[in-house]
Order: sequence, then structure tokens, then C-alpha cells
Amino acid sequence: MRALSRHEKKLTLFLVAAVGLGVHLIALRILLSFDQGNRRALVGVMDSLSEAEGWFGQKEEWETKGAWLEKYFLPVPEANPAPALQKSAQAAALAAGLKIEDQSLRQPKTGFACTIYGNRMKLGGNLESFIQWLLQVYQPEKGIAVASLSLKMSPEAPKMTGEAEVCQFFKANKP
Repeated sequence: MRALSRHEKKLTLFLVAAVGLGVHLIALRILLSFDQGNRRALVGVMDSLSEAEGWFGQKEEWETKGAWLEKYFLPVPEANPAPALQKSAQAAALAAGLKIEDQSLRQPKTGFACTIYGNRMKLGGNLESFIQWLLQVYQPEKGIAVASLSLKMSPEAPKMTGEAEVCQFFKANKP
């Protein structure tokens, strides 16, 4: 085997240095990606911690709301509550001086926490009558609220037409 010339020794040294530098760059890249993953995970944990601290700060408020719901959030009765809801919404509308143009009962919506019975109504009258009707219909102790309301000015001012959905909320029946 012959000895390496001076030029070949320099080239070999440059080759070893280039390979070593490449290995170091690859290792550095792997470490930086690992560090970036750790930073992302840390940011996620910090976000979760700040959200948990926010919820913990509101604990008393949510406990009082939960107690109110337990007291007034009734289970679905055996008889269908939709006709009674429709009658009470009609009576409130007539008492407030609103004209009922159309109405329809909605299919009950069952979710994880509650079952919702609704009555969609088209009403006509003045703004004062709508406000009186809203005050009569809203009964949180019975779980009754206006879920949606859309008011439009009628061509004969100060008359208005409105579409509203009155809903009653019940606890979902758990199997």
C-alpha cells in the first residue's frame, strides 16, 4: 500500500471534516425539531392551565348556576308539553294585543343535556305589544324562553311583523 500524498491527505481531511459537519448538522436538526415539539407541547399545556385557572376562578358562579338549573330544570313530563307551551304563547300574544298570523309546533330536539320543545309563531302588532308579549312569555322558572326573534317594520308604520320561536327546556331523560 502506498502512502498518501500531501494533496490526498488534505482532501481526506476535508472529506472527514465535511462528513463530520454533515453529521453534526443532521444531529442539530433533529435536536431542534425535538425542541420545537417540546415547545409546542409546553404551549398547549400552558394554554390548558390558563383555561383551567379561568374556570376555577368562576367555580362559585357556575355552582350557583348549576344549583339553579337543578332546582328549575325539570324532567320531561309524561304528557306532551308542546300543546301547553303553544297555548301559553298564544294567550300571552292575545293579551299583549298581537295578531297571530301563523304558528307551528316544532319537533322536540333532544341533546345530551336537554330536550327542547318549540312553537314557531308569526305575529303582527306594534313594538310595545311585542315587548309586553316577551315579558309575559319569558318564564325561566318553567324553562320557557324566546329562542329566536326577528322583527321587521310593516308597510303601515308603526306596525311590525315578527317571527319568534318560543321554547321550553327540560332535562334529557337519561337511559
